Amino acid sequence: MKAGAMLIAAAVALAPWPATAWDPAGHMLVGQIAWEQTTPEVRARVGDLAKLLENTYNESQPYNFITAGCWMDDMRSKKGYAWSKWHYVNLTWTADGAALELPEPPHVVWALAESIKVLKAPETAPDKAAEALAMAMHFVGDIHQPMHATERNDRGGNGVLISGVPFTDLWPGTVPNLHAFWDKAFRFDQANGKIVELWQCPLTAERPIAAGEGVIAAEATKITERFSAESLKAEIAQMDPVEWTRESHKLGCTAGYPPGFEPSDHHVVELPPVFAAKSREIASRRIALAGYRLARVLNDALGR
Repeated sequence: MKAGAMLIAAAVALAPWPATAWDPAGHMLVGQIAWEQTTPEVRARVGDLAKLLENTYNESQPYNFITAGCWMDDMRSKKGYAWSKWHYVNLTWTADGAALELPEPPHVVWALAESIKVLKAPETAPDKAAEALAMAMHFVGDIHQPMHATERNDRGGNGVLISGVPFTDLWPGTVPNLHAFWDKAFRFDQANGKIVELWQCPLTAERPIAAGEGVIAAEATKITERFSAESLKAEIAQMDPVEWTRESHKLGCTAGYPPGFEPSDHHVVELPPVFAAKSREIASRRIALAGYRLARVLNDALGR
């Protein structure tokens, strides 16, 4: 069986898991930051492949460099979605976030490696290369979300119910929980003693149709001004996804839960505003790193 067919067929046996990582805005920020660091040749190649992706759940609009990273989550709307276990890796919570060995696949680190392998293979058909591209772009983002590498018997924070966060766009059927907060943490801050939403994720129909457009480009610029490629040079040079995962795990353990949190089955946790402000800095930095590192992945895989 060819590499592309193997990657897609392998998903059939996997059971669903409800977590996403970064909301669509987060994945588009990663895409915009990566676009700024890729070569013109790679930008064109990504654009050509992205147009081949099924776009039923993108308001039937073609995907592009900035929106391709949303494809994996958009496809959750399609019956029979079987890639849920590919978005995260279960690393047990410890007080200090001590490094742990990866469990057996499937998990996000394995899925990223497989998608890059398919993308690079000369024999991969264009439609399968497009899917592998979208997977790779999405998984690089996923790995950098702290709660996608932290397990406290709560499904990466999905089991921790929270209050005090003015969510405006939760995934349908999702109750306010800690994982959902971290998916959007880069958009929340504190003001006047409350948690506030600084800006809203564009509706699907309002997603950018090219790089440099709208709120995504504006917010990406703010992030890269705070966390420039030069200031993160040493970390960007670390291109082992296992190490990216360990970075996220340590953050999930040491900063992913509010101060004083203890697991419980019977109460809702009110997030302190100062926690939201700190989380915004962490999430924004992780998105910057994901974008810079994704650019290197794409330049290597497609720069030929």
